[in-house]
Amino acid sequence: MYKFLLVLHIITSSVFLLMAIAVTARSIVGLSKNLKYTKTDRYMAYLFMALLYLTLVHGIIMYFFINPSSKSTLGIQHAIKQVSLRFWVVEHFYFMTFALILSQIGGIFIRKTTVDKNRFAYASFYYGVATLITIVSVTFYFIYR
Repeated sequence: MYKFLLVLHIITSSVFLLMAIAVTARSIVGLSKNLKYTKTDRYMAYLFMALLYLTLVHGIIMYFFINPSSKSTLGIQHAIKQVSLRFWVVEHFYFMTFALILSQIGGIFIRKTTVDKNRFAYASFYYGVATLITIVSVTFYFIYR
């Protein structure tokens, strides 16, 4: 069960990362070319947020309920001393939670404004920073393993 959820989490995260790059690129292009914020942009933003939440739920289920190594972990003190455990216990979780909060704030600003240029500006900033945080977190994974 754990391996299945891990693969599902990796697939969902990969699809999210591709969508995040697409949404960020579309927002930057829309901002620079003064495009109209269309229904497609809105659906891309919804898919971005849905994939981010789905990835969070997969991660929480795997870490707190199904993780086979959580039964043998000696606690947070032990995890802090080991770099690879610290990544999962502290860094990855907080990076992704911060990216989700930023994305949610950006989505609220996008929905509240009626000016297309401002929508693209908010999307570029908030979704772009969330994408950057995700890329940094994934990079840390490859460094620490």
